[in-house]
Amino acid sequence: MFARFLTTASLGCAVVFSSVSLSIPARAQDQSYFTYVSEWAVPRAEWANFEKQDKQDDATMQKLVADGTLVSWGDTITRVHEDGGYTHAEWFTATSRANLLKTLELISGSASTTPALISATKHEDNFLHTILHGGKTSNGATGYLRVVYWQAKPGAAEALEAHVKTVLKPMLDQDVANGTLLMYNFDAQEIHTYAPGGYNLALLFADGASIDKFYSELEAAEKQNPSAGDILDNLTVEKEHRDTLSWVSAYQHK
Repeated sequence: MFARFLTTASLGCAVVFSSVSLSIPARAQDQSYFTYVSEWAVPRAEWANFEKQDKQDDATMQKLVADGTLVSWGDTITRVHEDGGYTHAEWFTATSRANLLKTLELISGSASTTPALISATKHEDNFLHTILHGGKTSNGATGYLRVVYWQAKPGAAEALEAHVKTVLKPMLDQDVANGTLLMYNFDAQEIHTYAPGGYNLALLFADGASIDKFYSELEAAEKQNPSAGDILDNLTVEKEHRDTLSWVSAYQHK
């Protein structure tokens, strides 16, 4: 179970709630969040120029957090590369679609004429409904972003969301409170460019020591409840699971 990490292990703590039926609906959230993610495949020779452009855009993002338009934003550089995969990404989170689109229009005007962006060989955007979000006030932070993706089995999406909200959220909130995590997002696509039923869990750590601490907590939970992953096997499609790890070069949370 631990080898599969968050596709099963994080949610595997659900053994405490193993009596919960798979048909339990997801509970309504007190606050809605939306996240926009842009991913880029940039030729190695253009990395410095691309990252310089990111830094130039950061001042705009800081103003949008200051005036309440955004909750958080960040720039990332891939640390575990795939053949033909993305090398850089940017994200920002808001409490409404209107604020997300306001930000998008503010920053997209110059994108089509920026040489560093034009050099990208591949580009993808995701407009996400952030089902769960937590984070502490932070400005100018750096760190590591671990993102885990999985696909719910047909008919299991509501049950998967319910387990995450009931079981995983308290653990994540505690890790934000004690500093193990800077931020987390649990997302599904708002604009479906992939099949419905896909989810991602994004975890932002300040450093490698924080990642080790988080993994140690998961490993301890696994030893106490070695059969917990069976619940997630019934909810997710194992072959659809994938992970990313990126360096966060700039980050801010209100």
